[in-house]
Amino acid sequence: MKKAERKMGRFQVMALLQAARYYLLMKDFEKALSFGLNRAIFYAWAKRTLKARPSKAKLKTTQEIPGEKKEIGEEKMFFLGNEGAYLSKSGWFKIGTQEQKPSDFEREVIDKIADVMPFEEAWKAAIDYLKKFDKETLLDQRKFFEEVYKPVRDKFPNV
Repeated sequence: MKKAERKMGRFQVMALLQAARYYLLMKDFEKALSFGLNRAIFYAWAKRTLKARPSKAKLKTTQEIPGEKKEIGEEKMFFLGNEGAYLSKSGWFKIGTQEQKPSDFEREVIDKIADVMPFEEAWKAAIDYLKKFDKETLLDQRKFFEEVYKPVRDKFPNV
């Protein structure tokens, strides 16, 4: 298959958009890569293991502060709006004991995007696309998934 005929996988689109989301809100590129990979892994896991069921409680988004950190037991959790992710002692996002580092993002996301298009172009397209949404949408986990990711998951960057 030629480069022009290939499209990005959903995992890479999720990771890229989540990283761009974090970057727009927090202005930290290295942490954005960690967050993007972390959220893509989480959503892939959730898709495989959780049954779809409606939530009984809605999370508030208007009162949330981007970048809020909370300690839960001995674990540190970072909240981007109402979406929480665990932090390792070294400051990278993690799932269980596995950290998601920028080098992991490069291997799992950038290298695969490079099969389709240069990463710099994909990054710019993601940033430009996310700038179309208001801050409230970017801070809300459900709105981000439904209104930002879902409509483009199979056609990004052609939006």
